[in-house]
Amino acid sequence: MAESTPLSYEQKVERLEQILTRLDDSETPIDELAADLKQGAALIKQLFSKLREVNGEVLDVLKELEEWEAED
Repeated sequence: MAESTPLSYEQKVERLEQILTRLDDSETPIDELAADLKQGAALIKQLFSKLREVNGEVLDVLKELEEWEAED
């Protein structure tokens, strides 16, 4: 069995939007809603984790720029 490629940030957001649409649909079977809810929660955690990671990287770059500017 081949490993699936990890989803990009944008693909995760798109999948979360699909899940939210299904959760809003009164005709979605309850068992599927439970699975969707679990997957949605996992996606939210992954998305927030990525945002924290990128925020840290941006802060590091800004700090480096400030230090570089202070050297002049």
